[in-house]
Amino acid sequence: MSLPADDLLQCVQAQSALLDEFIQSLEAESAALLDAPTNLALAEQAQRKNDYAERLKHLDQNRIRILGELGQTDDADGIDAVCAVHPELRAAFDALFERADRASRLNRDNGQILRTFMEHNQRALDTLHSLVNQDLYDARGRLPRRS
Repeated sequence: MSLPADDLLQCVQAQSALLDEFIQSLEAESAALLDAPTNLALAEQAQRKNDYAERLKHLDQNRIRILGELGQTDDADGIDAVCAVHPELRAAFDALFERADRASRLNRDNGQILRTFMEHNQRALDTLHSLVNQDLYDARGRLPRRS
């Protein structure tokens, strides 16, 4: 295998390893979401996800650069072409795509749970807001007389 192909293999394996960490983080987020997390916990998880996204972006850019050195683009055709010349890369790319798909599904599912929480919270806030705008009790704690 050529030096750029070795570099590509290391990059793809690093991406897979990072995606494994990200998947563990998403699974932990899933479990936390089912336990009604605090705003702080949600903010911390969002920061972790942003950190993973930044690290994955850096590895993506590196993979694109190496594929370019091998005369290929970062798309299915380019990856297939590289794997045809360096078949030892196929398993690494397949593992990467499998992990990326799993992470995407987990992230989408967690996003749906979060949207449901947000909608529920908004309805509760709307209800409270409508109640606050009504005079339920007077200063003595009694219901006002209706005419």
